[in-house]
Amino acid sequence: MSSQLLVVDDAVKHFPLPRQGLRRREHVHSLDGINLRVDSGEVFGLVGESGSGKSTLARVILGLTPTTSGQVSIDGLGPRAPRKQLARTAQLIFQDPHAAMDPRMTLGASLTAVLAQHRIGNKEERAQAVSDALAEVGLDDSYLHRYPGECSGGQLQRVVIARALLLRPKLLICDEPTSALDASVQARILNLLRRLQGEHGLAMIVISHDLRVVRYLGDRVAVMYLGQIVEIADRDEIYERSCHPYTLALLAAGAATTTGKQPPATVTGEPPSPIHPPSGCRFHPRCPLAAPECRSAAPELREIAPGHQVRCHRWETARTTLASEESPNR
Repeated sequence: MSSQLLVVDDAVKHFPLPRQGLRRREHVHSLDGINLRVDSGEVFGLVGESGSGKSTLARVILGLTPTTSGQVSIDGLGPRAPRKQLARTAQLIFQDPHAAMDPRMTLGASLTAVLAQHRIGNKEERAQAVSDALAEVGLDDSYLHRYPGECSGGQLQRVVIARALLLRPKLLICDEPTSALDASVQARILNLLRRLQGEHGLAMIVISHDLRVVRYLGDRVAVMYLGQIVEIADRDEIYERSCHPYTLALLAAGAATTTGKQPPATVTGEPPSPIHPPSGCRFHPRCPLAAPECRSAAPELREIAPGHQVRCHRWETARTTLASEESPNR
């Protein structure tokens, strides 16, 4: 196993809400006790519904959002390391490529500005590096003179990827990298990311609500629900032997999207408010297997097989009773 590049220890992020009169200040519980390890060259998938904390975790890892408590380090660098040093270690691929680029600057100027800001090379060397970066993502030099509004979503996402790779980072975080793109373009961007990851030996965190994206790219997968990791395992283990009721529901919903069949109605209702998360297991209000202990005692993330951890009191029952009902892949 290669060395650990990313270490997240007990990361907590609570966002304070405006105080209402004399009432105690409330907080949005975006992350509650996240522990994570990502090795050099590994592709790590992160899945969950909107509001589960995936994007907040990405921002915490990159030092863009400070933790309430806990520790994060990338290649030995903590969040207090100089921003430029962190930027050379980890980069983010944004969900919306149009929002990620300055509409008033040509693409060439935007990419060159990254190198200039980090004082990399002279004018000629920067021009060559930008040209090479565009070629690496399948774009020719004509794009140097275009503005973002003159490009399609797929073309612009390629530029965003090229910009992220200019500093030769060790970790690339892709936050829903294809969700804003047409279906016909998504596969090409995923293939591009897969090729670049292999060529550069990058570690990648791929954030997505689409299980197919994570299955295509990921080596390991973590499932998040309401600010916590509820299951984590190797990709094949997650897709073939998952045992958290929420993971099983996601798999069933994903299979239904592919086959067009209605999934079993085992999960009902909307996720609870992150301002007032439920006591005990956070999934128990929606879980078909919830028992009294699930309402009163918060389960720990426990290892049930080598590399496979789950946060559930009744994971064995879920594996035997829900798996056959919910996942057509089994």
